[in-house]
Amino acid sequence: MSSIQFPDILPYLLAILCLTLIWKFHDLQVKAGRIQARAFWERSGVRLFLHATPNDVLACMVCRETTGMVFSPAVVTSKKFTPRERPCINPKGCRCVMVGLYGGWPEATRVLEQLKAHNGRMRLTDEELRGLLEGSQHASAGVTADRLSLRMLQAIRVEGKEPAAAIEHYRYIVNQAKEERDRAFVISAYLRLCDLLERAGQPHEALEIIERCLLDYGAKKKGPAAPTETQRAMLENRKAHLTPLLAK
Repeated sequence: MSSIQFPDILPYLLAILCLTLIWKFHDLQVKAGRIQARAFWERSGVRLFLHATPNDVLACMVCRETTGMVFSPAVVTSKKFTPRERPCINPKGCRCVMVGLYGGWPEATRVLEQLKAHNGRMRLTDEELRGLLEGSQHASAGVTADRLSLRMLQAIRVEGKEPAAAIEHYRYIVNQAKEERDRAFVISAYLRLCDLLERAGQPHEALEIIERCLLDYGAKKKGPAAPTETQRAMLENRKAHLTPLLAK
């Protein structure tokens, strides 16, 4: 009986299979609560989260009341976490975003110290939030890891007064988001960019942005980069809204 010969590619296929099984086992462990989702953010260097909503006339009162809230990763990844006590009442859908920061500059370090004293949950005043963001612009070190997170927060704050600047921030984010921690808010950047482009009289580009987002992220089902069900609905609604406008 002749010896059985295995194809040269077999070891590689077995390696891929093993990696897939390991990933599946890890996913089951996370869902079962044996591995905390917090571990991902710790590996990503995130030490605090900041909750914000676009600063314009369309922001609902519930979202306005919670913008500037900061949370520790332990609080955000707890099973019963919610950034606000009441649901958003914006008829077009919630536009809030949760942005992760390492916070390596002095103003952020002070916020981290305060956060520990407040059990991982507190709200910054408008002045404190402005100081946090402006401090990052003058820091010579400690902000590299947060460059996209800071752009997101800066874009959200200037939408109402400087939409052109916000558009450029959002463009940069959707084009430069490479790290997993940055992709956690890239869907929000796409949605905000689409809205601002339409308001600026550029519906063609707004539709292109939505179609690009659906192409790049629509198939993702899990992980920080995957759209939530609410975001999926908002993307599809924006596309359905823009398509007939451009057909006229």
